[in-house]
Amino acid sequence: MWDFPRRAVLVVAGVLVVGGTLAASQPDPTPVGAQAVPTASFEPVTPVTVASTPPPALFPTRDEAGLPSGWSPRQTHDGDLLIDEDGTVVQDLRITNGTVRVTAKNVTLRRVHAVNTTVANDVNGICGSGLLIERSSFERTAPSTEADVPVIGNGGFTVRDVMIDGAPEGIRVGSKHCGGVTIESSYIRIVPPEVCEDWHGDGIQGHNGGPLVVRSSTIVLKERADCPGNAPFFYPEEQGNTSVDVDGLLVSGGGYPFRAGTTGAVRHLQVVQDSWGYGPVDVRCDVVSVRQAAVVTVSDGRTTPVEPITPCAGG
Repeated sequence: MWDFPRRAVLVVAGVLVVGGTLAASQPDPTPVGAQAVPTASFEPVTPVTVASTPPPALFPTRDEAGLPSGWSPRQTHDGDLLIDEDGTVVQDLRITNGTVRVTAKNVTLRRVHAVNTTVANDVNGICGSGLLIERSSFERTAPSTEADVPVIGNGGFTVRDVMIDGAPEGIRVGSKHCGGVTIESSYIRIVPPEVCEDWHGDGIQGHNGGPLVVRSSTIVLKERADCPGNAPFFYPEEQGNTSVDVDGLLVSGGGYPFRAGTTGAVRHLQVVQDSWGYGPVDVRCDVVSVRQAAVVTVSDGRTTPVEPITPCAGG
């Protein structure tokens, strides 16, 4: 849970956001921006485990994930945004220098360009479960610090075809009381903060997280000689996490690019050759089943196997 001071924010509840001001929502056959959409009664979100699929022919890249080519916003907003009406849809919005706080159920953020902006859906103990973020891009262009919160968190949400770039922390999977998390067809690139003393950056990190499902995604952790990070994927046993289900993940960077100690299955894991400090994976073999994992080279999202990874062979 993230605790936020109760201060003035722009509230989206069945209104249009137009240039940072509020306008009464009017019937429109082609609605723009935030609109209220009636939904059925809420059921807690739990990611559905699906059968293993063939390995991706191409993994998402920065240029292909996120906003569609040629996209432009229909509206812009600077500062915080509070969404507190169930079923709200916010689309084709550019938001800068704020936090999107979601306290309503079944909210959708679609084709959103978030610049120096984060999303939180566990706000002062209120879960915005059922949140869907899709076809959106999150970019950090302002100076960052080790104290920066993750770009997206905490529980009960789905991220689909999203690009995250330039932040020191990516996605936080926590607040298991809000539900599990699913991440699909997304690209995450994490970079060190400008001032670095004890940075432990991760692309996806679990801390008191519910069931986590990852499908066909890419996570890159960039480091500096004076500022090493932690791992692109970090779902350890000692942080109260529930389970993992990974099928199709390309990782690069960190001491170990892939670290998992939580019950679950890992398939089609691909680790970029020579991108690690200590080794390609760090897993608890008594609880994590790793199948179809390999060290690879990569070019424009297309991978070429170099050698298999068998962390638990003979264990």
